[in-house]
Order: sequence, then structure tokens, then C-alpha cells
Amino acid sequence: MKSLQLGLMLLAAIGLSVQAAAAQEWGTVTGRFVVDGKVATLPADDVTKDAGFCGAKLPNQTLVVGEDGGLKNVAVWLYLDRGQDAPAVHPSYAEAAKKPVVIDNKACLYEPHVSAVVVGQPVEFKNSDPIPHNFKVEGFANAGMNNLVPVGGVYEHKFDSEERYPMNASCSIHPWMTAKIVVRELPYMAVSAEDGTFTIENLPVGKHKLQVWHEIPGTVKEMQVGGKKVKDRKGLLEIEVKAGQNDLGNLVIDAGDLK
Repeated sequence: MKSLQLGLMLLAAIGLSVQAAAAQEWGTVTGRFVVDGKVATLPADDVTKDAGFCGAKLPNQTLVVGEDGGLKNVAVWLYLDRGQDAPAVHPSYAEAAKKPVVIDNKACLYEPHVSAVVVGQPVEFKNSDPIPHNFKVEGFANAGMNNLVPVGGVYEHKFDSEERYPMNASCSIHPWMTAKIVVRELPYMAVSAEDGTFTIENLPVGKHKLQVWHEIPGTVKEMQVGGKKVKDRKGLLEIEVKAGQNDLGNLVIDAGDLK
């Protein structure tokens, strides 16, 4: 009799768990980072090695602003307060985390310049150039790496710990080559595209905080969202996610803060 009661209780618990998962609602967050004002053009990088292939100069990728003000390579990720429980992760992310993130050497530059990686996700450090490169990656929570990637080669790696801020990547052979790698436990993150747009899919409905970062100035402490000034020393943006699409519109950063 007791076994029957325990079995019924277990079935009831499983039923409640399935119902809770089914009842969870999700929302996708979009937005566009825009620069207000004119930023100074960064000088091109001098090529000090392999100029025969790379060319004499290469564009500096640290600050890329489109003609219409869209800001590229802004990283944004879900921020949890100390002691806060992590939210549910949408099932679609399980398969996505198995797919490798590719960071390539193309024409003596890293592509992409800023990457987003989930802890444990495979990363392929690739060399598409006809000259050797190496990947030197340094963080705080993960052990550093410094690996030569020959012509046509691929070095596979996984990061096993979350980093509070983006990791530095560089090439010891070609010192102008730099990149950033965002490594987070939760998959709720994005990097803005060439036009400044970003998308974070399938966040649980409710109130959340997003942390905003750009290589210059680092933490983005001030911006205009919906016509209102948002100021936070940690670069936090509080949002409320509703079921379906959630467009934050233009997130405007003053050009004076990008120097």
C-alpha cells in the first residue's frame, strides 16, 4: 500500500513538473546600439610582419561605427545579482551549445572581433590565412592558452569556467591582432552586428538585468533608452520581458563616452 502511495506521489510530482515547464512563457529581446555624435576615427594599424600578404596597414577593429550610427561589437549578457537563482534555460539552447563557435584568422585580422561562448561549448580557433598565426587567450577564471595554428589548421578548445568580463585574445606573431571572447554560464547573451542590432532569444518572462560592455570604454555606464537616461556603474540595464517580441528600440551611447 505504501509503495502504491509513493508511486502516486511521484507521478503527481512529475506531472506538476511537466505542467510547470509547459506553463513557462518566453520572450525574445531585440534592440540596436546607436552612437549619438561623431567619434574620432582610430588610425589604421601598422603591419610589422608579413606585409607582403597582410598589406602595409589594417583597419583598427576596436571601434566600428556605421554610417547611420550603428555601433558594432557591443556585448550584452544576462546579469545575476549575488545569490540570485539562475533562470530556466529554453530547450532550444541545448542543441545550440553543441555547435562550435568559430574564431578565424582572415586577412590578418580575427573574425569575429568579439565572440560569445557558453561554458563547455566547443570553440574552433581556425587559420584561413596562408601564413601561420597563434592564439594567445588570457582570462581570470580559465587557464591561459597560447597555441600555434598552422596554415589551414584548427585548434579546438572548451572553456570550463565563466568569466566576469570578456577574455583577451591576441597573436604573438602579429601584435596588432586582438579580439575579445565573452564566456558565460547562461546562453542569454549577444554581440551587436554591423548595424548595431542584437537579439537575445527565449528569455523567461519576468524582470531581468542585462550588462552592457564595449571595448571602449569597457562597461557602458550611461545610455539613453526609450528617451530616458539610464546610468549604472556596472553597466546594468533593467528590463521586463513579456511573452513574444520585446523591442528595446535604440540604445543610444554618447560619442564622448567612446574614447
